[in-house]
Amino acid sequence: MLQRQFAEYLFLAPQTVSRWESGGGTPDIALMPKIAAFFGISIDELFGATSLERTANLVSKYSVLRDDRSFREAMDYIDSQLQTINAALSSGSGDPEGLEKERDQLNAEKVHMWLQLGRESFGRALAITEDFIEKTHGDPGHQWYLPMRLQRDQLCDNLGRGRETLLEREKAFTERPDSVTLLRYLSMLDQRQEFEKLLSVFETDGPARKIAFPTSEENLPIWCQLVHAAAETGDTGFIEQYLPPVLAVCGPALEMELSGLTSGSFKTFLCSPFKCAREYAIIKIYCDF
Repeated sequence: MLQRQFAEYLFLAPQTVSRWESGGGTPDIALMPKIAAFFGISIDELFGATSLERTANLVSKYSVLRDDRSFREAMDYIDSQLQTINAALSSGSGDPEGLEKERDQLNAEKVHMWLQLGRESFGRALAITEDFIEKTHGDPGHQWYLPMRLQRDQLCDNLGRGRETLLEREKAFTERPDSVTLLRYLSMLDQRQEFEKLLSVFETDGPARKIAFPTSEENLPIWCQLVHAAAETGDTGFIEQYLPPVLAVCGPALEMELSGLTSGSFKTFLCSPFKCAREYAIIKIYCDF
């Protein structure tokens, strides 16, 4: 390519291009897209940026903007680069070791993007639950009073505030022991897989036992947590003692269906029209034991 031809393409004098080559100046930024197009490369490539550097820039952009468009832009670019690398590896072209390292880096960036999106999604969901909690304050009979509070606790755990939330739930139950504060406390212990501590709440002759007895429709969710914790810790004695009265609360019809159920047919049973989602944990434990 002649210097004159390049200058003509840019509608400039050849002397201008000559000065760029000798370090006497640089092209106007408005010319960059046209220069990149002339050489058949991206503007990033024109400035010497690698695909990994562009990926890092797009990931950083999403970290700041946190919008769907930036997320999609970064993920689409990562996916396109991964497709290119996979094609090169399949065809045996390029440096296999270098391509593998680049693919690992791109996949690491992809994991980082999904984690960021997860935190963003959890944050948005948490804001909704907070609105529900404010809306239903003082109205425990509202259908979303308890579900949204349980969901809020779980989201806090997902956002890395689990220990703090657990202490809040423990304090609330200690100060105001009732079925709601107990269930929220047990649910947080279950969420964090602190099953032995969950059972210890029930072992002492305190407010938890008074709330849990007698077994009824109202406290069935509490028993779901207790029996699940017993199953996780292998406490068969607890299950043998307390599962029968819990199953009785589920209803005779359900108990008849369960009587012939084995672990192998459990999955099929769950696919059938099911009575009540809150009985899921108890039924699974029945099948396992």
